[in-house]
Amino acid sequence: MNERKFTRKLFLLIVFLFVLNGCSNYKDQQAIPPETLPEAIIKVMSNAYPDATDATFLAIEKDKLYEVYYNLKGNSFYAALNTKKILSVYRMHGALPDSMRQSLPARSVSGGVADTYKEPDPQINDEKIFDSKYNWGSRNYLLTWVQNKASKPAKYQVRLEPYFKFSYIIGKDDLNALPTPAGSFLEREKLRFATARISVNEKNEKEYEINAYTASSTNYDFTFDASGKLINTSYRAEAFYYNIDEYPEKIQNFVKGSTAFATMKILEGYKFSDPTGTGYGMSLQGTGEDARLIFDQDGNFVKMIYQTTIDR
Repeated sequence: MNERKFTRKLFLLIVFLFVLNGCSNYKDQQAIPPETLPEAIIKVMSNAYPDATDATFLAIEKDKLYEVYYNLKGNSFYAALNTKKILSVYRMHGALPDSMRQSLPARSVSGGVADTYKEPDPQINDEKIFDSKYNWGSRNYLLTWVQNKASKPAKYQVRLEPYFKFSYIIGKDDLNALPTPAGSFLEREKLRFATARISVNEKNEKEYEINAYTASSTNYDFTFDASGKLINTSYRAEAFYYNIDEYPEKIQNFVKGSTAFATMKILEGYKFSDPTGTGYGMSLQGTGEDARLIFDQDGNFVKMIYQTTIDR
């Protein structure tokens, strides 16, 4: 499909394309003439959704990675794409309906504010997945919930993790997508790459969650930030902790002073240390809920992943 056909069918309403550099207002954004939209991006979009209308593209990585808002069959969608393929697609919705709002966290992380919600498209399983931005403790999280239809009363599996706009999976053929320090780490440690999830946040910064195997087929997870700094792994942990008092004082104070985590039990904690990054992690368990907290080498809080199941 050529560009002319794409333009006619998609009715591209691109007055400006913005390179978003974490700017807080439009004055800080660099406008790109619409004619600079790569032909490869146009081709990928037109082949995937030839009947889409009102498409507006935003550059995440100029000439490489874009996000697009568009309409299709009366519904609003959001997608991420590169010059080869569509990476992820979400159907956008409005405010949470009451039935879904009741499934918001009602335990340690209650009291947050949920934004509009979305769902992956297509939904693969009967038990549908929904996402929403959830502001809690002055941070934005991605709230994901899944209803277990088979259970009575209804049960919702709920997960909170640092907010990202979209994510996508890469395999062995896309190893060059990893930051150089991350690739060098795997090579140095002779780890066999399995897969990775790349997440893009509101500042268009990437996070890489990599799964890899040792020579003995032991499986480990590794998290790297956009620069390739290692921010979490239990691989070759320097130390293990099973009591909060074993941690550095700054981490102790954070956990003990938290209404959400102070009463939870530490299942396992660890310190990881490597030239690519040093820090601390802990797995916590409460009544019907669990959390993983990550700290940097100075004891500063980095991220949280929280899970629970709620009866409704």
